[in-house]
Amino acid sequence: MKKIIMCCCCLYSGALFASVQDSISFCQAIAIVAENVMQERQDEVPLSLQKSIALEYEDGAKELYEAIVEDAYDLPIFPNETQKQQAVESFKLEYFDYCEHAEVSE
Repeated sequence: MKKIIMCCCCLYSGALFASVQDSISFCQAIAIVAENVMQERQDEVPLSLQKSIALEYEDGAKELYEAIVEDAYDLPIFPNETQKQQAVESFKLEYFDYCEHAEVSE
């Protein structure tokens, strides 16, 4: 799964986040998407809704969004707010760090 994410990061950096590129980095944008997806996971948003959101994107951006969703929905929904927020923050940082490492490796 991480290989798919990194391919998408390298090939489609502008496609998914064109509207926010000027103010934040690509990796920050990925982290924000990951944070939002995991928050929605913890809020019990149905996977079917996430899949319909993915249809709004094209090509690599769609694949990247689907990979983030798949990773988030592989994780459990936590029972209390503290654990939920920790999961959201951890997921966000994992994607940011992974993206940053991939950009340095290029």
